[in-house]
Amino acid sequence: MKRIKRFRIPLSEGNTLDVKLEVEGGSVKGFVLNLRCRIDNKWHEVYRMDTAHGYLHEQRYWISDRPIPLTRNMPLQYVFESFMEQVRKNHERYMRYYIEKRSGDYEQADR
Repeated sequence: MKRIKRFRIPLSEGNTLDVKLEVEGGSVKGFVLNLRCRIDNKWHEVYRMDTAHGYLHEQRYWISDRPIPLTRNMPLQYVFESFMEQVRKNHERYMRYYIEKRSGDYEQADR
C-alpha cells in the first residue's frame, strides 16, 4: 500500500522546505522537495527536486524554470535524504542566488 506524507520544515525565518514523500512497502517510491523563500513579503519557489514526470530532476530557479534531469546510482531513499540535507545546509545561498538573478547580479555571484 502506497502512503503519501506531506510536511513542512521551517529552515529559517522566511525559508521553508515543503516535502512530499511517497512510500510503499517501507521504500521511497517518489518525493518532492520544494524550497520556498519569502522575499519582499512574497513567497517564491527557489529550488525544487522531485521525481514527478517519471524521472529524477531538479530546478534551480535562479538559473531557469526548466527541469535538469539527474541520474542516480543509489536507492531513492538515499537520494531523498542527501538532497534534503543539501537544501537544509544551502538554503540561504540558494535564496541569495535567486535574489541576485532578479537584480541582474547573478553572473558576478560566487557559485
